[in-house]
Amino acid sequence: YEALRDFGLGTQTGIPLPAESEGTLRQPNKWNRTSGSSMAMGYELAVTPLQLVAAYSAIANGGELLEPHIIKEIRSADGELLYRSTPRVIRRVVSPSVASAIQQMLLGVVESGTATRADLATYLLGGKSGTARRTEQGKGYVLGNYTASFVGLFPADKPQYVVLVKLDSPRHDYYGGEIAAPVTKVVLRAALAARDAALNREELATVERVRGGNADSLAQSESAAAGSSNATEPVR
Repeated sequence: YEALRDFGLGTQTGIPLPAESEGTLRQPNKWNRTSGSSMAMGYELAVTPLQLVAAYSAIANGGELLEPHIIKEIRSADGELLYRSTPRVIRRVVSPSVASAIQQMLLGVVESGTATRADLATYLLGGKSGTARRTEQGKGYVLGNYTASFVGLFPADKPQYVVLVKLDSPRHDYYGGEIAAPVTKVVLRAALAARDAALNREELATVERVRGGNADSLAQSESAAAGSSNATEPVR
């Protein structure tokens, strides 16, 4: 429970928008005998897309949970900068070594796990697919109604993007790795092709991979990064 709370589940993120949901994370005194195993699979929980992205961003940022921002900056009509968001660490949720280990697990999901359809030809992508039964008020979980999702860290070596694709009540296929993961690949390809995408192209050039890279290449990249003094901008 404390670990999930540390990642931001069950509480509002604090973004300046009305009616933000805090999701569902029941206190341990309200758990039943199957809650532990159910929650390990994602049941008995409800998270907002922003909560999910913020939690994965903590993994991308070496274990530090950052305050999410909806607006990056505001400028006047003549271009004067009026406001710019700055990264603010809320707390450390896991150690850098644990975050690194999870990143390698997420890479394995795309390389040879349930989300191979998200795999990119030129960059390493880490991520996790999800397939959950949906609920209806007063009925609980409904048979045949699902939410398919995929969260991707791009690039897996030095993440700049956390991308969430969430498909509610899909028809026919409903596994996240089958239908949400390919959408992530399309989104990332579009971002790479766009001139104005918020990407550090110089940083990307240092992590472009040779086809057939795997978790070993990610570990080598992270080892090299640890020996470099050049700091990278955190995922926001």
